[in-house]
Amino acid sequence: MTETQRREIKDHLLNGLSSLTVQEAAETFAVENCPDETDFATQLAQQGVNLAMQRRRMARIKEYECAIKRLRETDYGTCDECGDPIGLARLKANPSARLCIVCQSAAEEEDHARCA
Repeated sequence: MTETQRREIKDHLLNGLSSLTVQEAAETFAVENCPDETDFATQLAQQGVNLAMQRRRMARIKEYECAIKRLRETDYGTCDECGDPIGLARLKANPSARLCIVCQSAAEEEDHARCA
C-alpha cells in the first residue's frame, strides 16, 4: 500500500470516527411519562431500537479506533487469519476490515452453517 493510499484510508477512518462520535454525542434516550399505555409501549420499543443502534455505533467507534492504531503500527491491511494483504478496494469500502475477502467469506459461511 502506498503512502498516498494509507493517508486516504486514514482520512476516511478519521472522518468516519468523527461522524460516529458526533452522532453518539447527539443521541438522547428519554422515556416520557405517558398516561396512554400504547404511547408508553411505543416509546419503550423505540428506546430499545435506539439502544441497539447506540451499541452498534459504539462497536463501530472501537473498530475505527483499532484500525487507526493498526495503521500507525504498520500491520494495517494484513488479514488477521491468513496474513495475506487485504485488498485495497475492500479497505476503501470497509476501512476497519481485519480479514481478507476469502477469510471473511469463509467465516461467514461457517457462521451460516452453525445457524442452520
